[in-house]
Amino acid sequence: MKSLLNTKNHTCGRDDMLSVKKINVLVFGAFMSMSCLAWDGVTTGKINTIDVTNAEDFGFRITFTNGEKFCGSQTWAFLNKSDSNYDTYVSVLLAAKMAEKTVSVYTTSSGGYCRIGYITIV
Repeated sequence: MKSLLNTKNHTCGRDDMLSVKKINVLVFGAFMSMSCLAWDGVTTGKINTIDVTNAEDFGFRITFTNGEKFCGSQTWAFLNKSDSNYDTYVSVLLAAKMAEKTVSVYTTSSGGYCRIGYITIV
């Protein structure tokens, strides 16, 4: 029983801690790369125009000032009112437009167009 409590027999050296950190970084990187594969594209720029129309008719659309394409070929990306977290997306995109902030928009192809699925203000 004494040997189990003896700290000399159980050490956690610096090399062990570095190995744990390396493993954590690799696991994190793997998860991040898998989540990136879920998107058909990521486009970064400043919002140029915002178009709003009927709720389920590509209801909220954005374009970028630099003419960047979404999903490789589309000049605009959209949200519909029924999209999860719609109000938050719209609020963040409007705030980014007003503050002239750069945004990264992750999109997926949907019916030949690009649906916004994730955004980051840079």
